[in-house]
Amino acid sequence: MKVAGIIAEYNPFHLGHAYHIEETKRLTGADFVVAVMSGDFVQRGGPAFLSKYQRTRMALLGGADLVFELPSTHACESAELFARSGVELLAGLGCIDTLSFGSETGDAAPFISLGRYLADEPEAFQSQLRMQLKNGLSFPAARQKALETIFPSTDWGALLSTPNNILGIEYCKALARSGSAITPVSIKRKGSDYHTGTLDQPLPSATAIRNSWISLNSSDKRDMSELSSCFPQEVYSMLQKEVPLDHFLTEQDFSLPLRWLLYSSDAGQLASYLDLTPDLAQRLINTRDSYEDFSQYVTLLKTKELTYSRICRALFHALLGIRSLPALSYARLLGFRRSAAPVLSAIKKQGSLPLITKLADAPFSLSPSSMTLLEDNTRIAHLYKTVLCEKTRLSFLHEYQQQMIILP
Repeated sequence: MKVAGIIAEYNPFHLGHAYHIEETKRLTGADFVVAVMSGDFVQRGGPAFLSKYQRTRMALLGGADLVFELPSTHACESAELFARSGVELLAGLGCIDTLSFGSETGDAAPFISLGRYLADEPEAFQSQLRMQLKNGLSFPAARQKALETIFPSTDWGALLSTPNNILGIEYCKALARSGSAITPVSIKRKGSDYHTGTLDQPLPSATAIRNSWISLNSSDKRDMSELSSCFPQEVYSMLQKEVPLDHFLTEQDFSLPLRWLLYSSDAGQLASYLDLTPDLAQRLINTRDSYEDFSQYVTLLKTKELTYSRICRALFHALLGIRSLPALSYARLLGFRRSAAPVLSAIKKQGSLPLITKLADAPFSLSPSSMTLLEDNTRIAHLYKTVLCEKTRLSFLHEYQQQMIILP
């Protein structure tokens, strides 16, 4: 039995994701694909557009065989920490042969090479990186400049210019540092660029789908027929039946909680959250009277050194109460296909992480520290659900009452 792993957001799941799964099985000969998917909050710093349970069902309908949650505490992080946590979870399952990621070229070799180099962190690189950061560059720009200085003959701009490529490098770096036997494999991306915000290209990006979905919701049409070509047919049918057009969340929906946080905290309290430096915490206090809404405020805070996503993540760390990043110490299964039962059996026998299929049973298999992590993410899930229920008038459902998604 061969099993491939994919680390993803599926925010939301679309045709490009289905193509990635299909190509992964074709190129690796995998019998099954396990997806590690961001939970309620995502890597760029914000809530998932659709709930993790809706996205799990979409992923299973689109070709995945099992979906595990990458907890919000570990998903709403920098590319490096997001990738490291995803790799830790896949490795902890004990049966993953390959890690498949999308890239612009589909060639894993340069990612593996650079990942190994960055995993070792040679002094020459560290010195150059410190210098570029002192010059006021953001971390991504400083890293690229440092590599260009050390290896001037390489086109680092092409390799480091897209989110998919950057994550690919971080996956390979995490695999190298951990000494994992999982083999990285890259699938050439098809369709529009990650940053393309419209649907007028083949296989539009998740960004384009979210933007169009939001626009349709505010228009007179109020139906998603214009999005039908973006999804596999089974996924689109599920959306039509189960997901009203206004049942989504963006960072703007957290504008009120953020305002409350700003006026109920002092600089010292804010600085206790992950990624919130004392300087940034003081800026929040100094600028809070200029607060209008979430997006406006992030734009106000953005600088040359601090990217929009970095500020979003810092603010959501505060909103979600994230002060540190403990080791990922359990594997929570959100859904699976019954045909993937052999993978579940292998995980139970070979995995090093406790397998959580029912939250009520977690206290019997988790250590106190792991239980604390699970409870933190349950609290975060309830914040997501509270905001969604307030927006949509849905009935609140406790995480412990949520049923796992199981398909034939």
